[in-house]
Amino acid sequence: MIYTMIQARMGSSRLPGKVMKEVVGKPLLEHIINRLSFCKYVDKIIVITSNESENEPIVNLCERLNIDCFSGDENDVLDRYYKAAVKFNLNEQDSIVRITADCPLIDPIIVDEVIEKHLENDYDYTTNTLIRTFPDGLDCEVFKLSILNEMWNKATLKSEREHVTLFIKNNPENYKLGNFAQDRDLSNFRWTVDEKEDFILIKKIYECLYDDEKIFLMDDIFKLLDDNPSLLKINDMYEQNEGLKKSLENDEILR
Repeated sequence: MIYTMIQARMGSSRLPGKVMKEVVGKPLLEHIINRLSFCKYVDKIIVITSNESENEPIVNLCERLNIDCFSGDENDVLDRYYKAAVKFNLNEQDSIVRITADCPLIDPIIVDEVIEKHLENDYDYTTNTLIRTFPDGLDCEVFKLSILNEMWNKATLKSEREHVTLFIKNNPENYKLGNFAQDRDLSNFRWTVDEKEDFILIKKIYECLYDDEKIFLMDDIFKLLDDNPSLLKINDMYEQNEGLKKSLENDEILR
């Protein structure tokens, strides 16, 4: 089976409560869950959050949507993934798709293509971020349960516990890695939500493209941006991957 685990929490330092901010009448997390429900390879969606009381709105949303939810350690996100896998009885043949809740434009077609490459080549870990060609915010990672168990046992750096798959990227020689890329390099586009301006852009995209009857995809967004180039200026002052860079600057050995 293929389990998609969406990591989500309310305690963002740059944009608190972002996953529950509403666009077109629904919180961002609900939009992400809905978009991932269109993936043909995904068998089950699980939201993993932290056990801090501020995350109760996330738990309540999952209950309302009948989506499984797991609450775990606030800082050790890798431990959250591992214990969620234990709770929901994943087995060695299962794979996990990791999605973060700051990606409200996640494209189910791209997710399926990453999963397909992972399964066809029997990779330990497959992503579209080793060599980036997709916009920031369409990130997808797939890994075997056995690899999650190994990361949980071996990862010792604080950054490796916070950024779930960083241990693999730090030790690529030990794993069979796959990267899904496209011919066009579109990695300079920022569609993630970390700052107020990011949310403003996402809100405008949803207001223009959202339709209850069908889902909009990456190419639909680019058509909108081509027709409205001023939208690109809304969040163009920010660099990519600020969170990871901050973690690496403050890294330490935990175990």
